Amino acid sequence: MSISYRARPYVCGAIGKWDARVVERLLAASPRDLDEVHRSPSAVLWSSGEPESWSDGSRSGYLWWPAAGGLPQPRSWQESSERRLAAGLVLDPDGVVLHTDALGLNELDVRRVGDALYFSVRQDPLVELDGSPLHVDWPAWASLLMMTTPIGDQTLFSEIKHLEPATAWRAAGGRLERLGFEPSWLAAEPDRPPSPEEMVELVAAAIPRRAGPVAIGLSGGWDSRLLASLVSRRPESRLTAWTTSTDDGLDLDITCASAVAETLGLPHHLVTPGPESWLEEHGEVRLRTQYQTLHHGWAMPYARAVHGLRGPLIDGCLGDALLRSRGDHAEVPLAASHEQARKISWDVMTGHAPRHEQIWAPGVVDVLADLSLSAFHQVMRPVEGHHAMPVLARLVSHRGVFASAAWLLGPEAEVWLPFVHPDVIAGSLRVPLAERKDHAYYLAMLAHGAGEVAALPSTNDPGAKPEAGPRRTTSPAALASLAGDIAGSEEVRALLGPRLLAALGDPELRARQARWTGPLYVLQWASMLARWQARYRSRLAWEPLT
Repeated sequence: MSISYRARPYVCGAIGKWDARVVERLLAASPRDLDEVHRSPSAVLWSSGEPESWSDGSRSGYLWWPAAGGLPQPRSWQESSERRLAAGLVLDPDGVVLHTDALGLNELDVRRVGDALYFSVRQDPLVELDGSPLHVDWPAWASLLMMTTPIGDQTLFSEIKHLEPATAWRAAGGRLERLGFEPSWLAAEPDRPPSPEEMVELVAAAIPRRAGPVAIGLSGGWDSRLLASLVSRRPESRLTAWTTSTDDGLDLDITCASAVAETLGLPHHLVTPGPESWLEEHGEVRLRTQYQTLHHGWAMPYARAVHGLRGPLIDGCLGDALLRSRGDHAEVPLAASHEQARKISWDVMTGHAPRHEQIWAPGVVDVLADLSLSAFHQVMRPVEGHHAMPVLARLVSHRGVFASAAWLLGPEAEVWLPFVHPDVIAGSLRVPLAERKDHAYYLAMLAHGAGEVAALPSTNDPGAKPEAGPRRTTSPAALASLAGDIAGSEEVRALLGPRLLAALGDPELRARQARWTGPLYVLQWASMLARWQARYRSRLAWEPLT
């Protein structure tokens, strides 16, 4: 795997009483050709490209990977975190501050060694800081299974932590102090929600204007067709559409997106992966996303096509999380307690995770579910009672979706994410849950902002779907690869029940199990765990799940 940091830089460093020898190990495990951006007794910062800088009197700072562009420069780490949705380093008379964005989507991970906090946008350099053993973070693996991604401060290693939304660390006076703030959108009340028409205008304003070629990732859903419609009306627009198969056996994305592109008059490029592309590509997807999502194992051919674009790519990431109606939106307001409200959202978000006895060894899935629910309660407690709690819960689980956009597309290609904008987020959180019923609010947005294509078939449409055809994920060779990964790990096999254990050595039984989403999903999760264990075996002090 090779990542080229053309559009977004690789960044690493340390704050606190950093040790030059540990920094050397950090740099040795990082990409080559890094430039030293800052060095002082309390901080060091290295980057593969010049990060954006700002200053305000005696305070100055650097920021990287901003999701929101074109805004005034920040005057504090909180403004950089919320208004630019960026990670960064702030040099302040009161100390040095390392911060992440207000949604916690940026991959900024830290590891404490001695009196310093070492950080990187990739985890592997943090693994190599010293020779001490690292441990499996079972709550993170439980979240990966149940919610498709680690949440909160979880990574897959207990010793490495992800910076949570709207948080920072300050190094001052030889001490490290954790900081946090409440983004303004959490205080937004639904007493004056934006109309669907106003919401469309907020989304449109979040799309930068630029002459020259612009591409859009056009799926069969609602988010991308809304964005495509808004951009195609601009006189300077030279918009092209790009679509790929999502490997669901239906190819509805291609069918629906083709109709949208034709109606809007957009040149439409289809990226059709080969029959064994999942087998050939899923290893790189896992490495790029650092084993932290089960999403988009099929997406590397599309990502490589995007890497070759001459202009930016527009992506609809987070649109459905912010604006679509969900099964918990009607039930959560009726909950008898905050804890019950959280449990309702968790149940809806984890319904995909199978709990059949024959799939798991006795008690395993109950332990994983308990670990996941406990982590979810902890992450969501700060916003308990918030009128849009189910929407905020969905954002927590979209860390994995964002990782795919950031690490499959982002370092090599310039990616615009209009829904990941503070004004759009604030506006969406002011929309009452009741107004979203049956997607009424979003459908009104589409009618206003994408009237030409709003009624065209989409992957969001209810009703019967055509019978699925072959999937690249379930080819005999792909299933054999999953089985081989799991068979090579005694510890992972111990988590599985008799049905899946029997399937490991029986191609016919594997094929039968793979017809069902549940067993296939568990095989993919177990394969990822086994591959991760094999990659870091020399560094892991493996502790069984209890």
